[in-house]
Amino acid sequence: MSMIFPMFFLFTVYGVVSAYLPIMLRGIGYSVSQVGILMGIFEVAGLVFPLAMGSLVEKKGNYGVPMLLLAFLLMIIPLPMIGLKGFWVTSICLSLYAIGYKGSVPVVDSFTNRLLGENRNNYGKIRVAGSIGFVMTTLLLQFFGNSNTSTLFEYQLWFIIPGSLYTISIFFVPKVFKTDSKEVATKLEYHNVSTDNSKFSSRYWIGLMLIFLSFLGLTPATKLFSLYVTEFLNSNMAPALWALSAASEIPFMFFSGRFIKKFGSFGLIIFCTGTVVLRMILYILFPSIFGAILGQLLNSITYGLFHPAAVIFVTENAPSGKLMISMSMYSILAVGLANVLGNSFGGIMIDNFGYTVTFLSFGMLPFVGLIFYYFTRKKIC
Repeated sequence: MSMIFPMFFLFTVYGVVSAYLPIMLRGIGYSVSQVGILMGIFEVAGLVFPLAMGSLVEKKGNYGVPMLLLAFLLMIIPLPMIGLKGFWVTSICLSLYAIGYKGSVPVVDSFTNRLLGENRNNYGKIRVAGSIGFVMTTLLLQFFGNSNTSTLFEYQLWFIIPGSLYTISIFFVPKVFKTDSKEVATKLEYHNVSTDNSKFSSRYWIGLMLIFLSFLGLTPATKLFSLYVTEFLNSNMAPALWALSAASEIPFMFFSGRFIKKFGSFGLIIFCTGTVVLRMILYILFPSIFGAILGQLLNSITYGLFHPAAVIFVTENAPSGKLMISMSMYSILAVGLANVLGNSFGGIMIDNFGYTVTFLSFGMLPFVGLIFYYFTRKKIC
């Protein structure tokens, strides 16, 4: 339970980035295509460093120092990122910010799972604090941050304050800087689904593929959603819709342990992947605030249930001594790489083909994954 506050404040950062980062980039003067490229750079920069850091953190067993260093980036980088002008300057600052932004989640998730040990199905009860932080932040942005009139200084404040609070919260986690690797290893002696503890199983790779295609398919409804609301629906309701999305995931995330126990993490991944397809269709089938509300409510399944199931899945199938690497592969490759490709191609597709074609095209990607799973399911071990 000691990780509740860091989890809460980390996702206040995510609330600001999700609701305001693309809008802030547009406010600086970049086109939709440039925003898509910058968002792609943002995602790419967050891939390599956390993966390289994973094995070192796993070996040392000390999560506090990397957690704090990554938090400092979230607190400091917004100053030059928003205050200085120029495409390449923005790219460099976004890259540094992405290291802290993308690197923090696998570290926090891994440390939380290590603390839980055999009680890892309770992960959702702790992670729900992050969803609450996300909701509160997006609601604050809706009522106190006007995307049409906000100055660059106001954008800086919205990014710096959550990063600072997250940094401070780390110091209140008992023994976070003194984690003993032997003690932690003992806590991780729980049942592993994989029959071979020396390598990742085919079950793991197929599950990771479904997760990757699902998050790739969701990109227009996540990373580019604020642009969809402001430019396609001609509305300033993006922060409120983000709050609705995050609020809908809270009960599903809190009770995710029960669903996982009953249906299994892999079974839920398959179900949630199918729901992603439905969600993307709804945005275009009902091109209005009503359709946006329906789509955002399905975030209860496509993230509120999907994320805990995916986290438990990768911990269950992680080879011995590779929990941090397994978590990094989920967070950085399955989710991060999906966002890289989605942002890069999504912005270009919107500029050239419009929102309707983009949403429907991306929605078909997880459907392809389900077809692949159907024909390979007998080979899963």
